[in-house]
Amino acid sequence: MSRFFKGKTWLSKFKIWMVYGFIAFIIAITIAVFAIITYTSDSSKNNGRRVFESSLWNALQLQIQSYRFLNYLEALEDSDYPLNGNAFFEYDLLMSRVDLLREGEVGSLIRNFEGGRTTRLLNIINGELELLSFNLSRIEDGDHTYLPDLIVRIQNIEEQINEFVTLVNKGSNEYISQQHRTLQKNLNDIQLLSMALLACLLCLCFLTIKGLTELKNVLRRNDNLQSSILAVHEDKSDMLSFIHQEIRSPINAILGAAKTLKNTTSYHDTEALSQHIEESGQQLLQTIEMFSDLALIDAKKLSLTITTESLSKNIHDYLAIFETKMSRKSLQGIAYIDPLLPTNIQMDFSRVKEIIVALLQNAITNTPSGSISLQVRPSALNAPKGQLPAKAKEAKMLQIAIRDTGLGMPNQLQQNLRINPALPMQQEGPLPSKVGLSLALCHKLVYLMQGEMHFSCAPQKGCEFWVDLPYYEPNDNDQNTSTIFQCPNKTQALIIETDTHLAKIIGLQLSTFNIEVSFSKDGSFQEHKNYDLIMLGNTPRFERDGKDAILQWKAKSCPILSYHPKVLNNPEYSVIPLCFPLTQNQLETHIYKLFSNHKAPIKVDNHD
Repeated sequence: MSRFFKGKTWLSKFKIWMVYGFIAFIIAITIAVFAIITYTSDSSKNNGRRVFESSLWNALQLQIQSYRFLNYLEALEDSDYPLNGNAFFEYDLLMSRVDLLREGEVGSLIRNFEGGRTTRLLNIINGELELLSFNLSRIEDGDHTYLPDLIVRIQNIEEQINEFVTLVNKGSNEYISQQHRTLQKNLNDIQLLSMALLACLLCLCFLTIKGLTELKNVLRRNDNLQSSILAVHEDKSDMLSFIHQEIRSPINAILGAAKTLKNTTSYHDTEALSQHIEESGQQLLQTIEMFSDLALIDAKKLSLTITTESLSKNIHDYLAIFETKMSRKSLQGIAYIDPLLPTNIQMDFSRVKEIIVALLQNAITNTPSGSISLQVRPSALNAPKGQLPAKAKEAKMLQIAIRDTGLGMPNQLQQNLRINPALPMQQEGPLPSKVGLSLALCHKLVYLMQGEMHFSCAPQKGCEFWVDLPYYEPNDNDQNTSTIFQCPNKTQALIIETDTHLAKIIGLQLSTFNIEVSFSKDGSFQEHKNYDLIMLGNTPRFERDGKDAILQWKAKSCPILSYHPKVLNNPEYSVIPLCFPLTQNQLETHIYKLFSNHKAPIKVDNHD
């Protein structure tokens, strides 16, 4: 709050601390008032319940029960024997009254009465009653001679019991009086504190009015500063747009020359060089576009362009951009698009491309070996409310998940990425200098499109980013109807793959064609016999018994799809080759050829 009152205002630094002191004083008084009220309320409850209902009542019950026990003994006749435990039952009732007075909260209260005389009397009564148990056991056995002595001893205890009841009554009255005095004192304190609290509140009200006046002035100055900052961002946006416009032409010229050089020469080195020039030029152009988009977002000038396009085609095109980079690092890329999503949707695909490209680039950078998956599936989040674009029927959410099996991200980088602009007291987005240009742009684009971005990382186990984005379903239902080939029911496939992450995505791909999938992590070829399709991937057991297993499957006319390098390089195996990035379209081509004679394709309405 102090930053709003800095400068030449009526509040000096000393007065600011006075305001803080008033607030702290008010809080302290309020706490004291409520504490006293609570303590007073509790004391009143204890006064009524513990003294009247517990101590005094139990003392009277002891007296009454002693009379009952004496009357019972005096009324015994010869016909009542044997007693069958009745005498002990009455005796136990009497002793239970003593126990209630000696234990718990009642015992704690009684010990304070009359300087402990009540406690001494209760101990004497208890001791005398304990001695009666011997005579009582004789009477229970039918010996009448002990009854007179027992009655006399009980009559002798009556005096101590009466004195004990008198002392408890007297102590209860004194305790009640003390509690009343304490209660009255607490009420007086509450009145004084309430008056002080009222005075402080009046002072605080005056200070609040003055502070709000100064705050209004500060906010007015803040608005002026915001306008100045926005003007700076606009100038920066204009400058970057000018740079983008000026540098785009020579870059395009470089790219054109590189493509011409690549097509007109036959030397391997020259071709590789021209390809490298082309990739570098594309990367430079992409970097410039990222800077431009960041500047437009900061200036709040970036607008979204909604178009209706094929979801699967765009996703596969985005993954294909990195085919060369992934093959260079021997990374295995794979894509899966949930068939529940419509074929054609309305989105700003150019921004979606930037988001996916940024996340894939980050995954490739942090993954020295292994696999990278790109999944697109329905999201559980609700779509933001707003006006629908033209020719749109409904707004929904989809989730783009990119997972790798790499090294993970440093903790500092993760902390800088955990920013949600939708939450209060959060900055607009991570700084490019902290998280990199691509991730910074990706983060800002996601929240600009009213989506959400989350991630999970584990050291040496990789990262998974999932982005929830809104999309719109077009009114034309025919565009959302696609033909997906379906295999016959109970078609079985075996996936032999040590990469659990890669095997899981392949299993999802095959399930869209009505294929039941089994997995083998260790490549135990000889243990799996009856399958309609074999997917042979990375396995350490191929050197040992893979050849025999492949020949056995071939003998049973079981088709084999494989991306294992040694299997593909051996023409003897005659397997169906697969290449990365592995997509559903690539698998559908092979599966249709293998199983089309069994069952015709089935039309699936992805809209439903």
